[in-house]
Amino acid sequence: MTQSFNSMAPCEQMEVFISGYIDGELTQQESQQMAVHIRRCESCEKLYKELVELKGMTKEAHHITVDERDLPRILENKTNRWLMTLAWALVIIGGLVVGGFMAWDLAYALWTDTSQPWWLRFALGAFYLGFVGLFLVVLRQRLIARKTDKYRKVKL
Repeated sequence: MTQSFNSMAPCEQMEVFISGYIDGELTQQESQQMAVHIRRCESCEKLYKELVELKGMTKEAHHITVDERDLPRILENKTNRWLMTLAWALVIIGGLVVGGFMAWDLAYALWTDTSQPWWLRFALGAFYLGFVGLFLVVLRQRLIARKTDKYRKVKL
């Protein structure tokens, strides 16, 4: 705390420290002085008790959002699961078709373009094939990890 208990007027500025006292954020000396003040001052004791009660009520309160209540129903909905599977399948198929076409077009361009030196065509082909290889390795690792993922069936 930046303010000092010694330089404060009773009650008016002690109220600033009551919240810190309740939360246990004061030093030992400040806590002891606050405890003594609360025992001697009825208005500060009343404020202290009100704040402790309010803190207790907010701890007990649990706000459930609509999403939390509806989440199990949404996740278990067979239509949603079917549509999600279909959407992912379409994305994967589209990506494979586009990626395959781009790979074919690149390979054809590198093979037939004789204006570039052979080593440059070879290096570009190796570069792109390296990225494809890395992608396939990561994809394979994720598919293997998915089978043994112990958190896969955890419901939120």
